[in-house]
Amino acid sequence: MAESFLLGKVFGIVTLKKRASILQGDDVSRKIPIPVAAVVSNVVGDSFTHTEIDNLLGLVGIEILTVTSNKIHKVRTGLNIVNETKPDPLATLGKFIEEFMEVELRNYRTVDDLEIQREKISQKLSEQNLCYVKGGYITAIGGTVVSRTLQDIIRARDFSGVQTEFDRIYENVQSDPASAVTASCALLESVFKIYIETEKLAMPSEQSIKPLWKVIRADLKFDPAATQDDDLRTILTGLANIVEGTGSLRTHKGSAHGRGKTTYKLKPRHARLAAHAACTLANFVLEAWDERGTAG
Repeated sequence: MAESFLLGKVFGIVTLKKRASILQGDDVSRKIPIPVAAVVSNVVGDSFTHTEIDNLLGLVGIEILTVTSNKIHKVRTGLNIVNETKPDPLATLGKFIEEFMEVELRNYRTVDDLEIQREKISQKLSEQNLCYVKGGYITAIGGTVVSRTLQDIIRARDFSGVQTEFDRIYENVQSDPASAVTASCALLESVFKIYIETEKLAMPSEQSIKPLWKVIRADLKFDPAATQDDDLRTILTGLANIVEGTGSLRTHKGSAHGRGKTTYKLKPRHARLAAHAACTLANFVLEAWDERGTAG
């Protein structure tokens, strides 16, 4: 009952079961799909030397004991071991391909050649409803468009505090959902504080998510009561529910506070729900700020 009440506040109209499906919950395997493993093996095997491949595998804790002259086979063997031994194989894959996806490699004749190979990986991930996110993360497509847009914004403006919480979300969403929920709330608090400080507004004495939101809502005119359009009023009410639900979930189930004798264990799908909701709200605030022309 408590779980349904807290999570229901975030999106009152959509059921928890439907939200979990939309956000690619923990019913979706975190194993590396065979088509993705095949493409990554071909691309990485063609792009790196044996020594470089050994180093990449070593970075993610994989050692190939059998000797092989086939680099593609070596990578595929390593990815098979990842699927069999790692608690979150997709997270390991993200770290494994991070250098290839983000670093300019000298052994490519042109940037276009490199981008063509990167696109092969991105396309195969997309076919499996997955996406590579800068920083070495692979996540379900459910909320990635908003998440990637938000990440572009916070990096362009050097919002280091927000970036820290963004990274904490993706590092913990599968392995430590409570910490990911706490980071989702902290991400919103960071965005709100930056806005208030930059706009030289009065910082509330209690700098937690709900008092901060009240300042933001008033300054950006997000108050549902002041909106004439019924549909927009419903959406703006939903934004307030995201704040309320995220803050409550952090207080009662996150990692920021001690827990009572009886507690409900958060699952990755709950953490993803909180993370996607927080990213959606943060992105909306930053876009509204941009439109007003005073954003940093």
